[in-house]
Amino acid sequence: MINRTLISLLILFTVFSCKKKPVENINPPIAKEPVITLESVTPTTVHQFTDSIVFNVKFIDGDGDLGDFSADSLSLALIDNRSAALEERFHIAPAAPVNVTVAVQGVYHIVLDHTIFLNSASTSESTTFTVHLKDRAGHWSNVVNSGTITILP
Repeated sequence: MINRTLISLLILFTVFSCKKKPVENINPPIAKEPVITLESVTPTTVHQFTDSIVFNVKFIDGDGDLGDFSADSLSLALIDNRSAALEERFHIAPAAPVNVTVAVQGVYHIVLDHTIFLNSASTSESTTFTVHLKDRAGHWSNVVNSGTITILP
């Protein structure tokens, strides 16, 4: 009888001493504004008019509204920092289906297929590039800057 009582008490003690661990959010929330990082820029030396530069831009967006369905929408900006007039805009395709709110991430491969000298008497010029993008809600991402690119004749 004592053994049964003791075993019953041990079982009750064990059951009631267990506490359910609160559920922790192991993933922090993802912002609705896009966040980008510049993974790579290659090459770092190009010849004007002939060589292309490839920018690999990693993105993450909490509501998936990156890109546009209209090819006329140019939502990624690539700026040659030698002059504000040297800004290229690119269309990016939608990252998620229309009317779907889902976090998205990936890498855009942006190809700048031409560079020029600003001073025709130069033997070389150096520049950096700035990249940022806008989602369909009008939120701009952070701005990322490339390292130095050398342009040769």
